[in-house]
Amino acid sequence: MTALHHISEHIQLLLRQQSTVRLAFPGGRSALTLMDGLSNTAFDWASVQVTLVDERAVAATHEASNARLVCQTLLKNQACAATFEPLFDEDSVESSLQTLNAQRRPLDIVVLGMGDDGHFASLFPADEPVPGLLAGLDPFVGTRPIGSPCVRRLSMTLSTLLSASLVVLLVSSEAKRAKVNLGLTTIDPCNPISYLLASEHPIWVEWPDQSMSLIQQGVVQ
Repeated sequence: MTALHHISEHIQLLLRQQSTVRLAFPGGRSALTLMDGLSNTAFDWASVQVTLVDERAVAATHEASNARLVCQTLLKNQACAATFEPLFDEDSVESSLQTLNAQRRPLDIVVLGMGDDGHFASLFPADEPVPGLLAGLDPFVGTRPIGSPCVRRLSMTLSTLLSASLVVLLVSSEAKRAKVNLGLTTIDPCNPISYLLASEHPIWVEWPDQSMSLIQQGVVQ
């Protein structure tokens, strides 16, 4: 079973049980094939709300905008009826955080990519756990300027990501698989993915060959 099939089945199940389903997607290239596949899948997309796990503080028209990427890749074909909820208000990180943390909207499905450095969402490696990697009160945090372009970012916290009933991690290369394997042995803020893998929440992982594994508390089930 691929991530596309697993997520599609979960959406269908949830839509039979509740009036709306809320999904969060990453930026980057890892989820492009998945989003394109979902866009061609027949759901009641008018009952689906789509948002982001993180975003750069750039305009929605900027080539580095995760909102732009998701809207172009997912919200087309069958999925054009879905509702999209951006993170950045195009004013400031502070005003965006104030709005997001006041709303506290529930999540049903989270899709995560990861970087070669072990980061996910915008929770990056550091000598000490960055804000959002450990338990906190707010669902979203802001980062320092980082990456390319070097701007601040908005990110869901680890606890927010884990509030979803289904969490899927896309591991798109052997280098990233090595980071995951390392994260299964040692919890290290220099390898943030280790904190996700050590959680009590089941994490579904799609590997580079599209096979899937279930990981819980650092153990492959």
